[in-house]
Amino acid sequence: MFMLDDYKDTQNTAYGILSNAINNNKISHAYLIETLGNNKGFDFAISFAKTLLCPKGLTNNKNCENCIQCKLIDDNNYIELEIIETNDLWLKKDSIDKLQKDFNFKPIVGKRKIYIIKNAEKIRESLANTLLKFIEEPEEGIIAILVTDNKSKILDTIISRCQIISLKNTNSTYAFDKNEYGDELINSVIKFLNFYEEKKLETIVYANDLFHSYMKDRNDYLLAFNLILMYYNDVLNYKLNGDLICFKEYVNDYKYIDNLSIENVLEKINIVIDLKGNILNNVNLNLLVDKLVISFKKVDDNDIC
Repeated sequence: MFMLDDYKDTQNTAYGILSNAINNNKISHAYLIETLGNNKGFDFAISFAKTLLCPKGLTNNKNCENCIQCKLIDDNNYIELEIIETNDLWLKKDSIDKLQKDFNFKPIVGKRKIYIIKNAEKIRESLANTLLKFIEEPEEGIIAILVTDNKSKILDTIISRCQIISLKNTNSTYAFDKNEYGDELINSVIKFLNFYEEKKLETIVYANDLFHSYMKDRNDYLLAFNLILMYYNDVLNYKLNGDLICFKEYVNDYKYIDNLSIENVLEKINIVIDLKGNILNNVNLNLLVDKLVISFKKVDDNDIC
């Protein structure tokens, strides 16, 4: 019976984000878990669901005594958890209709009901609108966990409604392809983040020169936010394991890494994930970057306090 703590070392970034949300009672209404070829991705989703459904919010089973709730979940026999999967090419409308019917009622046991959709890339566009309303406007205590191998296969409208949790592929060596981003964009993002860590809100004044001038379209902003996310994931891994994963050759550019607490880094990762989902929603991108800086500053102020 795997629990969330079993992934503390192998999935430290994902574990850190979720355990931080649990500890601070900042649970999202919808998560998209990107497994990236990790064959334990669905098990990770189940372990997360166990903690969300646990009456004590436990991330391990060391103090469970005679509780059998996790075994019921593992056996797919727990009343407040529904798992949707299909062997067909596409998820069928009947599955979503049944889900909506089953989740019209408040939880009988505990305070939450959770549904997990395996292979969420099988949600066709014609079915997305039905599911979107359910994801966006759930009853209190209802949480969605969507699981996919690659979020690029998921409709953008669904991605924007979910908090993205990307797992490491522990089945193979993780590689960062610089060519996908280009040296200019990588250098500009690192320069932007270093400037922020030193100057804080003053970054907004220089955002055009530091950031916007390097962007041609919304896709470039998506790439830039991916890089920001990887930057802070690297900082987190350095804090936990003493090593950078993506940007080892840029280690000298991580000027403020020792000044950041793990809590601070996790909060910033959550902010980037939340704001990144808005890029494709026709928002004003200048204001979005301003909001990024302002949100980071609030985290830093709380860290000082």
